[in-house]
Amino acid sequence: MTPNYNWNPEYADATITILSVSIGFAIYWFLSLSEKIKTLFFKKFSTENAWIAYVFFQKMMGVLFLGTIPGIILLLNSNYTLTDLGVATGNYKESLIYIAIIGSVIFVINFFASKNPFNLAIYPQMRIMEWNRKKIIINSIGWAMYLFSYELMYRGLLLMVCYHSFGFWPAVAINLCFYSATHIAKGLNETIGTFPYGLLLCYVTISTGSIAVAFVTHLILALTNDYFSVYHNPKMKYV
Repeated sequence: MTPNYNWNPEYADATITILSVSIGFAIYWFLSLSEKIKTLFFKKFSTENAWIAYVFFQKMMGVLFLGTIPGIILLLNSNYTLTDLGVATGNYKESLIYIAIIGSVIFVINFFASKNPFNLAIYPQMRIMEWNRKKIIINSIGWAMYLFSYELMYRGLLLMVCYHSFGFWPAVAINLCFYSATHIAKGLNETIGTFPYGLLLCYVTISTGSIAVAFVTHLILALTNDYFSVYHNPKMKYV
């Protein structure tokens, strides 16, 4: 087979998106997991405040490098709008039905799954023993900002652009490859779970024309996991 290195302008948007998302995720990953940066927080603050500040810093790095910067790059170099990327109400009635059903299932599953010792060892990410209203609000806001950018990256940028460039199934395949690979560090169960959950979110996002279901259900997933983990952890408590 003769190699073909010709440039196809039709793939420009997808190429820009995949590259910017990949680079953005790499920068976020190494900054958020830097032991040097983590040490700075724990030298400057008390242990509890260091956990709050450090985890919030990680979330803000995600906001910046996962969705915001790749999104700006695409919007400045293409004809895409935020609406095209799913930042819209879309079919809101259909979205509300999906949110109610998926959110309810997640709520029940997480109540029992959060008891797992492996889960309790890593969640909540803020390893603080006493949780009051202020800490819950800070943690919840951090998750909301992070997950909006996160879903803008996965189900907005990657999915929508690849869908318009290559069609549904190639876009889903690309999405699931990225989604599963970025969960490997969180263990086998979460990695396996990315395939059915990711496929469902891809379908729902295309169907509704909005990332709302992906964002809200993912937020429910994160918050219930955190707060059920606090409830089940004998070393942690609500005050």
